[in-house]
Amino acid sequence: MHYVAGAMVTPQVRLNRPLGEGGMGSLWVADHLDKQIEVAVKFVSMELAASDPSILERFDREASVLVQLDSPQVVELFERGETDDGTPFIVMELLLGETLVDRLERTGEMSPAEVGAILDQLAAGLEHFHSKQIIHRDLKAENIFLVGPTEQPLVKILDFGLARPPGAPGDKKLTGLGTLVGTAEFMSPEQIVSAMDVDHSADLWALGVLAYMMLLAARPFDGETLAKVLMAVRIGQYDPPSSLRSELPPGVDGWFAQAFDLNTKRRFQSAREASSTWQSAIIAPAGVAQPAPAPASELPAGGLPAGGMAGVPAGGCAQDPVGAAAPNLAAIVGAAVAVLFVVALVVVLVAAC
Repeated sequence: MHYVAGAMVTPQVRLNRPLGEGGMGSLWVADHLDKQIEVAVKFVSMELAASDPSILERFDREASVLVQLDSPQVVELFERGETDDGTPFIVMELLLGETLVDRLERTGEMSPAEVGAILDQLAAGLEHFHSKQIIHRDLKAENIFLVGPTEQPLVKILDFGLARPPGAPGDKKLTGLGTLVGTAEFMSPEQIVSAMDVDHSADLWALGVLAYMMLLAARPFDGETLAKVLMAVRIGQYDPPSSLRSELPPGVDGWFAQAFDLNTKRRFQSAREASSTWQSAIIAPAGVAQPAPAPASELPAGGLPAGGMAGVPAGGCAQDPVGAAAPNLAAIVGAAVAVLFVVALVVVLVAAC
């Protein structure tokens, strides 16, 4: 199909103007003649798909997931199909606003109350698709869209191309050896190990990363290299918010300590719990905050914490994803294993490239 203004995608959808290029193809604004509204039409680039077959898999997966969802916090799908030359497309609601990344670059850090307002809407969206056993697996600031005024935006969750539908087996096209499914800075420790086996707790970890970014305009788990990012995630090492914004309510550090607990059973068990606990945390009186993790600034060049592991004081032990604290020797061994795992994973990724 030749994309030009005025071309008919379907009998009811007429292209209006190009909106941009994405990772999988092009995006157009179109007129929906039946609904009498402007819509967005996303086309797959068949040229890109020829060199990377996973693009078609992700595109089909997104359409298949969106058709199951009906939430104000999820972009609405109107139609899916193929053009005369076989190019897949989807017709979605047109969103006018900015991504969360754009918002943070424009205005910087948010107040705890502003974070809470957006968390409430994100939680509503997550609760909706988690209730249908759908795991997003790629929640990140670029996939959160804010519609309307800065003070009270409507939050939309985008890009379900990596989502795992209920009962879906692991797809080797997306989760093969040497492939990270998701975005490293937003991935939970267990998702780094295996994206095929994660549950909703992976999305809840990413929700915590988003909250941290909104509050501080910075990522909690970051680094100059992929290996350093993965190590920071794997051991749960980050700067507690109070070390960067001293005026924050005392309960905020405790909220993140729970959101980033390496043991999934001690994390928030639902998006709604995370959101409601945030509202309590930002008004909590002094003395109720949970222990905060050792600052990431204490990480030496080698990537291991100086003095203590995540969430415990110097001389303590890290909380492992599958167990509680162990003696110091076990913590040292666990840290060494984590280092070896990250190094091995990076070697595999580089080899796969």
